[in-house]
Parts: sequence; structure tokens; C-alpha cells
Amino acid sequence: MRIEELEECIDLEIVKTERRRLLIFLGVVIFALGLLIINMVFFPVTISEVFLDPMSMQLGIYLALGLILLLFLSRVLVGKIATCEKPLPMGYKFYSVFVESVMPIIWLCFIIAWEKNAIFLDSPLIFIYIPMLIVSSLYLSFWLSFFNGLLIAVMYAGISFWAFENFADGMFLPAIVYYSKALLFLIAGICGGFVARELKKRLAISIQTQEERDAIEILFSQQVSKQVVSALKSRRDYSIKADVTVMFLDIRNFTNLVQHMSPEEVNKFQNKFFGPIMECIDHCGGIINQLMGDGLMASFGSAEGELHHERAYRAAKDIFGKIAKSNEGMDDPIKIGIGIHSGEVVAGNIGTEKRRQFSISGIPVITAARLEQLTKKYDCELLVSGDFYERIEHLASNGTSLGKVKMKGMDKKMEIIKLK
Repeated sequence: MRIEELEECIDLEIVKTERRRLLIFLGVVIFALGLLIINMVFFPVTISEVFLDPMSMQLGIYLALGLILLLFLSRVLVGKIATCEKPLPMGYKFYSVFVESVMPIIWLCFIIAWEKNAIFLDSPLIFIYIPMLIVSSLYLSFWLSFFNGLLIAVMYAGISFWAFENFADGMFLPAIVYYSKALLFLIAGICGGFVARELKKRLAISIQTQEERDAIEILFSQQVSKQVVSALKSRRDYSIKADVTVMFLDIRNFTNLVQHMSPEEVNKFQNKFFGPIMECIDHCGGIINQLMGDGLMASFGSAEGELHHERAYRAAKDIFGKIAKSNEGMDDPIKIGIGIHSGEVVAGNIGTEKRRQFSISGIPVITAARLEQLTKKYDCELLVSGDFYERIEHLASNGTSLGKVKMKGMDKKMEIIKLK
């Protein structure tokens, strides 16, 4: 997915973030309103010393309630937009920033005019612009944060100039201090804009990286179990000893079957052939450890309810059933050979720092491979070891012993059983 598309996805997520942003701002306004009411109720004398006109406090309450109503309506509107799964319109974002920034200045302007005193430029209400500039970064837009900072700075500088021109009596600080505050609001908006832009880029890159990892994980999880994927994510050098059943499968005369096919036809043939087989193995709880051009290796580990020996045998029966069905009406039917053996193997991530591959190794793997090769010699389709047959004899009573055979590279002879 391209960065531009990822940014569009982020814009859709901002709809959810906007509801949280409005909730935060609502909380700040309600908290400020609560403080205002507490002061009016419990400290009326102090309030009367600060505000000569009783309407000043009342106006503050009315404006706070009006802002709360606007924020609530905005949340309802954003909720409807989220239901439609559309990004927030840019017009809404600028409207929201404008309304939230203007309301405190309106109150400040009226208070100074009624009280005829510029000292209210130092009102604690100005501090509301700090969380406002912070939460505006949640839009992840440089220009919105910049606009917010610029709007607040211009309004505060403007009201400072007006207040000092008309009601400068009693002010202890020079006007330059208030203009400096306005400049700081602008700088805060610019800084918030850069933070918003950087966050959006990093989020887009993080999502893209995660999508790539998820794609790789999906491909990997098609070859190993979810438990193995989880273990490998937590440990690069993951390895474990496990008692498993190993199955090797080979297509007979594969070269003759595909020698006159194009590469595309060979690939199509392999997909058509291996697809049902892999479904059988997966259905029985097996893992495809290796997939070769003319065969595969699968393993069956422990699971609740059914032993891995039984699941491996059931998978083999299902595979032969699938092959028989696909061979119906074919002049040159496909034949396969399967070898199965059980035992303790080492399963782990094998390789160097540059390249690793998850695989299983051990004598049971070699034995299962040798059994599959012996199916050609004994002209049969399924050979298993005597130990394996003892575990599944209650499911396959028609096994025929071929005696003890010394396999290539092994010192001891092993009894092998022909099942089909």
C-alpha cells in the first residue's frame, strides 16, 4: 500500500480520534465551569472584589455552557460521519478549531469592556489554550495546528492592543509581555504542526511496515503452526524437542508427467495436485515443513483429543481418497508414495543471522524419507514403521509386515509395514 493510501486510512482513523479530542476538550471546559461555579458559591466576596459587574461571571457561565453545547453537537456530527466511514471534511476541522479558539476570546473581550480593566488579560482562562493547542495535534495536520496557533496569537495580540489602548490603568506589566505571549502561542502552534506532520508520516510508515510483516507472517503461518510463528516472533533461536509423526509424500514419475509442460503449466499442475493434499494435512492438524516440486514433508505434533499417530494416518487415508477421486476418468492416473514414522525430533530455526529457515531434523525425519523411497522398491503406496503401526493398528488392521529391513545409512534393521 502506498504512503498516500495509508494517509487516507489514517484520516479515517482520525474520525475516531476526533471524538476523543472533543471529549478531552469537553472535560476541560466542564472542569473550568465547575471551578467558576465553586468560586461563585463559596467565595462570593473574593469574586466581588475581582469582578465589579455581576454580569461578568454570568457571561462566563453562559459562554461555557454554549461551548459545551457546541462541543456536544460536534460529537454527534462526528459520530454520524464515523458511521458513514468517511474522513472528516477539512471544512469541519477548520470550523472546529475556529469556534474553540474564538469563544474564550469573546468572553475576555466582554469582561475587559464591562469591567473597564485590561488586567483580565492575565485571566487563568488563557491557560485553556494550552490543552487546545495540544489536542489540535490529534488532527495530524501541520496546517490545522499552525492555523490554530496563528488564530490564537492574532486574537490575543489584537485584544491586548485594544485593551492597552483603552483600559491600561492598573496594569503592572508592559504591553510587550502580552505580545510575547501571543508570539509563544504562534510558536506552539507551529511546533504542534511539525509534531502532527511527523506523527502522521511515522504512523503511515509503521502501518506499511506492519502490513508487510503481517503478509510475511500469513505466508509463514501457512507453512508452520500458529504456535511456532508466535514462538519464532519472540525468539530467533527458537528450538524444541518434540515427539511427532513425520510424513514424506512423493509423486511417482513426476518428470515424465511434466516434461512436455511449460513452466506455467507445471505450476498449475502442482497447485491443482498439492492443494487438496495440503487441505487434508491441515484438516488433520499437520504442518507442511517442506514443499518440493514432486513431493512434500509434513509433521504432526501433539494435540488434545487425538494422538498425532492417528491424525497422520487419517491424513494419509484422506490423501489417497482425494487422489483416487481426481484420477477418475484419467487415462494416465497419478500415483503417489507415502512413508510415515514417529519419534523425537528437534524443531527450530536453523541457519545463519542472514538467513534462517524453520525445519525439523532427527532420525525420524530420515526414516520417514527412507520409507517413502522404499515404496518404489516394494511397489506399494504406503509404508510405515513397525513402531508407528503398533500405535494405529486399531485403525488399520490390514497391515502386512515386510520384515526387518536395513535402511541406507542406518545401523539397525527396522520392521516395515505395508498398508496399501
